[in-house]
Amino acid sequence: MERKVVAHTLDGHVHKGVTRDFDPGREYFHLLPAEGGGVPLQLEVGGLKALFYVKDFLGNKEYDPPPGFGPGKAPGRKCVVTFSDGEVIFGFTPDYVEGSAGFTLIPSDPADNNEKIFVSHAAVQRIQFPD
Repeated sequence: MERKVVAHTLDGHVHKGVTRDFDPGREYFHLLPAEGGGVPLQLEVGGLKALFYVKDFLGNKEYDPPPGFGPGKAPGRKCVVTFSDGEVIFGFTPDYVEGSAGFTLIPSDPADNNEKIFVSHAAVQRIQFPD
């Protein structure tokens, strides 16, 4: 299934497009650029900060997600991720395993443009699991 994603890499690049073959257990995946007509990019899973599965590519630049856990509820444990670049995201993780390549984070705010996020452990400064 083709999914709209925004790939943020550890070296600061951002790539928007669609993917059909992302698997955190594989070394690479392919991303067809959102601009269309481009050559698919081969991206290294280990080079990701995070892979954001988005509702649309435009998003809402004015939107500032409220900190904390709002009224939204998702399966999994509450989780606060602080990335090495200082970005903080609140959400729920159904599959966190320490020592794995990464894990899924579902944003706590249902109004967020991100449906889910693959978070790479390599990009994380701190992970908290509040009660």
